[in-house]
Amino acid sequence: MELLFSGEYCLNKEDSSFEAKSATSGITMSTWESYSAFANSFGGTIVLGLEETEEGGLKVVGLKNADKTIVDIWNTINNPQKVSCNILKSDDVRVIEHNGKKLISITVPRADRHDCPIYINDNIISGTFRRNGPNDYKCTKPEVAGMIRDSEDIALDAIVLNEFDMGDIDRNTLSRYRALMKINDDKHVWNPLPDDELLRLIGAAGRGDDGDLHPTFAGLLMFGMEYRISKEVPNYKLDYLEYIKIGVDWEYRIVSGDGRWTGNVFDFYMNVSNRLKISVGRPFEIDKNWMRVEDTKIDKALRESLVNALIHADYHGRLGIRLELRPNILIVRNPGLFRIPVKEAKEGEISDPRNPTLAKMFNLIGAVERTGSGLYRIIETWKENGFEPPSIEERLNPPTVLMTLPMIMDPKTTAISTEEKIIKLMRADSSISIIKISKDTGISRSRTVSIIEKLKETGRIERIGGKNGGRWIVK
Repeated sequence: MELLFSGEYCLNKEDSSFEAKSATSGITMSTWESYSAFANSFGGTIVLGLEETEEGGLKVVGLKNADKTIVDIWNTINNPQKVSCNILKSDDVRVIEHNGKKLISITVPRADRHDCPIYINDNIISGTFRRNGPNDYKCTKPEVAGMIRDSEDIALDAIVLNEFDMGDIDRNTLSRYRALMKINDDKHVWNPLPDDELLRLIGAAGRGDDGDLHPTFAGLLMFGMEYRISKEVPNYKLDYLEYIKIGVDWEYRIVSGDGRWTGNVFDFYMNVSNRLKISVGRPFEIDKNWMRVEDTKIDKALRESLVNALIHADYHGRLGIRLELRPNILIVRNPGLFRIPVKEAKEGEISDPRNPTLAKMFNLIGAVERTGSGLYRIIETWKENGFEPPSIEERLNPPTVLMTLPMIMDPKTTAISTEEKIIKLMRADSSISIIKISKDTGISRSRTVSIIEKLKETGRIERIGGKNGGRWIVK
């Protein structure tokens, strides 16, 4: 970060990514608490040689022996009894001079999940910190446990639950899943298999300590009953709310634990994805030959936002999964931070789902086109349709990812961009159908019809002939 000065004062203010220390009597323990806090949060900068005044400003006091202080920094950070892991590179620690006084800047990156938690004094419980605004706070045991879980490369959702048996699998849910799996690929070699064999192959069941078949954690989540899932994860909750009017309480809700349905992940996915399709056009449809009616790109993006929450959620966290559909906006919240940098997640090249077994199950029903590309496709779809860009925010205490999808036009774009897409399609194929236009542009059929009617009214296009055998003329 860039430091700003005016005379003998630093103009920067302490916040979630900047901490100032005087260090006039050497490096104190609070410096390493800040190192732990920044590493376990989103990174930040610590500057030594700044003293806070009574008025709240930061005065440049400098360091008496900056070279020795730098040596002390490296000696301490490379001592595992003092600091659990050194994630600094050589150029992350540097000397800054201002008005003849020397300061030291320490740039702390966000730690890779494999190195977390970063803790001090050889005590993972009392020595783990995170950042909250301008302050460091000591992490709770559940927060530390969450970081430890995320540091592992094993698929935690593939763990076999010995205390549960195959009777905890809801067979009606499994039947619905199998029907959708067959619709997605009616020639899949697993379709004819018995239920328990299919469950084993998709990762929903495995051999326990007694040699018998038991549900895995992913299997219990996907096909279990809510009251059994809550026995394994007490804070388990899936919640979908629709707010039809601004300033009015929710008018429609799907929530686990209300006793009206199974409360498992698969049925939540089916119920909510159908509601999301209704909100932007058509409900989930199957034609007379049991083939799925083609989705628009927006349909797929909305469904992808739901699936992303389900496969990336930390089900052992303090909060459940929550989706809120408000006028012109969808808000998706899931427990747990990103396991890779947000920039990489947006680019869609790297995949690191928290629940890879769940991701595999969704892939088999066509709900995940390519693991890791979901966020990228959502962002691109929103851009193509001229919507305001999605926002993605990570929050701490408790760790949460919040994604907001505005369904209103971005003032930087105009509706003409969508019109020109339609005109371009008509020029390329004068007999193109409205359904094909809707699919290729990624907008709903009703909105496609509305834009086409506007183009007719303004004289940009003309329709010659009827629905069958007719053609478009672009003027």
